[in-house]
Amino acid sequence: MMLMIPSDFLMQSFPWHATELFLRVCEAGGLSAAANSGKAGVSQPALSAQMMALERHLGKTLFQRKPFALTEAGRLFQEEALRMRTRMLRIRDALHDESGRPLRIAASDVIIRDHLPAVLKQIDTATRTRLVLREAQSQDLARLVRDGDVDLAIGLLSGQPPASTSPLVEKIGDLPLVLHVPPSHAGSAETWHDVISLLRKGDPPGLIALPQQNLIMRHINTSLRRAGVEWPPTLEISSVGHVSPYVDLDFGFGFGFAVPGSDRAAARKARRIIPVPPGKMPPLHLVVWHGESPGPHAIHLLTLIRRHAGRILPKPRSTA
Repeated sequence: MMLMIPSDFLMQSFPWHATELFLRVCEAGGLSAAANSGKAGVSQPALSAQMMALERHLGKTLFQRKPFALTEAGRLFQEEALRMRTRMLRIRDALHDESGRPLRIAASDVIIRDHLPAVLKQIDTATRTRLVLREAQSQDLARLVRDGDVDLAIGLLSGQPPASTSPLVEKIGDLPLVLHVPPSHAGSAETWHDVISLLRKGDPPGLIALPQQNLIMRHINTSLRRAGVEWPPTLEISSVGHVSPYVDLDFGFGFGFAVPGSDRAAARKARRIIPVPPGKMPPLHLVVWHGESPGPHAIHLLTLIRRHAGRILPKPRSTA
């Protein structure tokens, strides 16, 4: 049977912009979240109007507003819109001259500051002159690659990498956590067990921590709750690289990673560093996100990243 499509439907331009906004709403988990986070780039009333116009055009309700939940039609439309976005990004990249495009890399400030220089120094000078480094939080990295804003993203992941084709994610290694103990507690907190006992007394000491919505802090707080303790932060910082100076000044404890270069302080004064048992707090995974068909410069950089990680990351330890 031939499908008859009304001519007035063909005359209507497809709402591509609204479709992209719909994907941003899905990523943020709702209209308010997308508008407040800035991911949509428009106000909430404008975003709501765009979503209603998109639903009118499709003749289907795409999602329940409160609480946010995709309908069956919305789930199908999201899957197809993601496939279309990926195809368009591939076409865009194919139309660009690879030799003239910069290689765009996103990562945390610590990775950009302490680890990327050694990796990027190994690439040829011509490629080095066409690099764009973008600082971003781990929870935003997959989206930056998926949206075509960067070619590669290096960051952390809690839990096993999901099976995904848009973008691809490759596990590079594990990052065990350590706890920096301030001078005032160096004699009383010598092991992880000592720290948990201290927290269970009901008067937790100071904690220097990243914002609570940060992936690292969500990972840490989940493990602490499993141990039956809460540890509210007393000093909020924006980077793991800021932990050690404030621990040395006795502002409180602070979490970091057992990776060379992650603690730049040459002298640790009386600060103690306690390894967190992997069985009590699983390591975070260092991963790289990239597209399905990375260019030759991105492929070469991936090889260098794997090699560098193999040199500096600690060998896997028993979780017992």
